[in-house]
Amino acid sequence: MSVHIESPLGFTADFPEYTQVLDDSSAGPNTEQYGLLGGVLVTVIKDDNSVQDAPQATGWAHLMAGFYLEERGGTLLAEGELGLPGKSAYAVVAGYSDAQGSPKVAATVGVLENGRFIGVVVIWPYTSPEAEPRLDLLKDVVAAISVS
Repeated sequence: MSVHIESPLGFTADFPEYTQVLDDSSAGPNTEQYGLLGGVLVTVIKDDNSVQDAPQATGWAHLMAGFYLEERGGTLLAEGELGLPGKSAYAVVAGYSDAQGSPKVAATVGVLENGRFIGVVVIWPYTSPEAEPRLDLLKDVVAAISVS
């Protein structure tokens, strides 16, 4: 069973059972946030006025990753196209420590689908060097989101 979301931001999502829709997004206007099991936070950002094509979506992912790499002193773990059917999704994945010093992984993803852009940021607890980055987790989350 999944949680189906129809967002006024112009996307739908089918997230896993027990997904929590967060009422107030801490990411600002034109964003929505969801809590998934395992401490995974998903932020979806409508930013289609500034991104029109695949190179701009890639640039958006790099720009958003800058916060985790520069402001949080993070380390680049992976980057590249996620290879999802029906959409272009470019991700930059960084390991960093949050404000409390807990190790986390942040993936910033520029998604183009049906000629429209949506930004996705997925943050999860860092587990181990052998397991990270968990790109299958990231692919599952991004694949669950459809831009209409």
